[in-house]
Amino acid sequence: MLTPRETEILEILNKGIHSPTILAAELGITQSGATQALQKLEKKGIVTRTKVGRNVFYRPNAEEKVEPVRETDEDLELIRESYHFLSKVWSHLLRLDLTHEELAKVRDARNLLEEILVRRGKNLD
Repeated sequence: MLTPRETEILEILNKGIHSPTILAAELGITQSGATQALQKLEKKGIVTRTKVGRNVFYRPNAEEKVEPVRETDEDLELIRESYHFLSKVWSHLLRLDLTHEELAKVRDARNLLEEILVRRGKNLD
């Protein structure tokens, strides 16, 4: 039985991402965290580890392929609404006395939603 996070990792691996470094970026975790998660999947026999020179790659075993979850228009509409709401929050927060780090976190969240919509070919309006 796979955890939801393990299923998410397999979905990413099935997209062709096989490096712990890139997986970490996709999941928003450290490279060490990604490597540990992949090593757990390897111990369960779900992925295979291959070393090429100094690089290590992980690939799902053929029988463990997971079909990616398809988002619906309703899902993307919720993301679009969240993006617009965060834009309003961002405008308000600029007027407050917040640290650069606090502002950066809100900006990053808004930018991530924008990136998701653009990658899916959706209009931001």
